Amino acid sequence: MNVSTPLPGVVLSLCLGFLSAHPAAALAQQPVRFPERPARVLVTPPFADREVAQLLATLDKLLSPGSEADVKASLWEFGRRIQGGYLTSTQESLVVRHLDAILLADPTRAPFVAGARRMVTELAPGKRAPEIVGTDLDGAPLRLSDYRGKVVVLVFSAEWCSICRTLDPYERFMLDLYEKWPFAIVSVETGESRDSVRRLKSQQGLRYSSFWDESSKAGVESAGAIATSWNATGFPTVYVLDGEGVIRFVDLRYEDLLKGVRQLLTEEMAAAEQPTRRAGRR
Repeated sequence: MNVSTPLPGVVLSLCLGFLSAHPAAALAQQPVRFPERPARVLVTPPFADREVAQLLATLDKLLSPGSEADVKASLWEFGRRIQGGYLTSTQESLVVRHLDAILLADPTRAPFVAGARRMVTELAPGKRAPEIVGTDLDGAPLRLSDYRGKVVVLVFSAEWCSICRTLDPYERFMLDLYEKWPFAIVSVETGESRDSVRRLKSQQGLRYSSFWDESSKAGVESAGAIATSWNATGFPTVYVLDGEGVIRFVDLRYEDLLKGVRQLLTEEMAAAEQPTRRAGRR
């Protein structure tokens, strides 16, 4: 008996009819994969009202009574805690009024209150980073806004700072990894001299631009004018800025710094592909 070979179209129709009638069979044809998990991201969280109230109450306890050194340290620490989250406009107004009341009660605390106030109103996440205008280690003009359009790691560092050196391997890694990406590291350097800081950077293989921030007290390990204006009383102090110059993270270190930079670079690349998304970003 002769058996004719079915036409390809007939075979396809039969297969599709079978799969439609047997959905389990259709599912079995799909490749088996493990389900995807949401990407882990670094998040700068918003403050709850109760958290702000607790921070203010703690600040009051630390300031009364307190030596000048204690007052300075407490106000700086308060500012740093505020930089760990996002304040609403109402919360920010509450904090500013509280700081103004502290100043009114004791005007001798003016420089320390002013530093904390600036950390809250100008140097917190969500704020556009203030411009820095100065010269680099070779004496050439340098501006922070020169790096607009790039994710920027802004590092306040000092020649004598041993902890700063622990960041060097991470900085070298990012410079190599993101050589072709919209990324930059910029530092604000304080030290014995421009030449000594330049030699140190060369020895460490740190190929990025640096502001020269001459120490405010000759022969003393102290911050320069730029670091002082940013209330960077300890080194290193690290800010991570997005392509619009907005502060997104403060004081990330080591693996968290790598993660935060990668996260913002991913955002920047996505925004570059879809320009309308950038307009709606924070």
